[in-house]
Amino acid sequence: MRNLNPLMRLFSPRSLVVLLCSASVSLAFASQKADTPELVIRQLVHAMYANDVMAYNNLTTEHPKRGRLTEGGSVNREGLRRLQEDPGGVQVRELRPVLYRGKPVEGTTQPPVGSTGLFMAAHGGSPMVVPLVRRADGWKADVRWWVAMLEMVTGDRAAPGPDVAIRSMLAAMLRLDRSAAAPYLTDPRNLELLFSGAPRYREPSGVLDAAVEEMPLVEIGAGEFYPMPTGRIVEGGSTEERRVFVGLFGPTEMPFVVKRVGADWRIEGEPYFSLMMR
Repeated sequence: MRNLNPLMRLFSPRSLVVLLCSASVSLAFASQKADTPELVIRQLVHAMYANDVMAYNNLTTEHPKRGRLTEGGSVNREGLRRLQEDPGGVQVRELRPVLYRGKPVEGTTQPPVGSTGLFMAAHGGSPMVVPLVRRADGWKADVRWWVAMLEMVTGDRAAPGPDVAIRSMLAAMLRLDRSAAAPYLTDPRNLELLFSGAPRYREPSGVLDAAVEEMPLVEIGAGEFYPMPTGRIVEGGSTEERRVFVGLFGPTEMPFVVKRVGADWRIEGEPYFSLMMR
């Protein structure tokens, strides 16, 4: 059974608000070139503690709602003091290999532009998941999932869409209710694949159910690639009939291909228990 206590999720609603409100890079860090994921993440932690919006924006991807992540922030003097006393105190852990077009990057010191990474960062408190993407000017924290989580916290979400079908299917899976999960599949014949690796009994703590409810979902676009649980690689890009989403189920990426069937959105079957039960 995976360890999915609240400290190991992307953010709980409460810890997200606390973290974003305490969102500069110190002079020592600012003088270094941000050419590795680890350094970028350490700089980002400094920026959040020091409430340095300019530094924060330089280290993150552009997003029309990015400003909401730092508005109303204040300096976290205790965090800055601890960083000054122990500059290496920010712990950074790679959660999966760096990927380019959905495949691991090997044999290069500088991954190609468009490569992505997923890391866990911690500094004396709740760990946070940091998605990264490599741009022409270096690694950037991809804020899309943080914005999605903030919208869940504040209730400022778009009208219900494919996300409802995704969460409903996963919730039915966790209940081990095959009949309730089947209608959400594009092809009900893939029900056995969907339930591949399912536990014999329902997980009783409710932690996995909460992870489904709190999972931020982001629609990915053309030119973005993610590996599915079966190993096939899918590319994003929206049409009237097909969309691709990636959720952060705690520290695990979970991609979904959804297709319109009549008036409903349905999901292509994949062995999602292989991700949920890590």
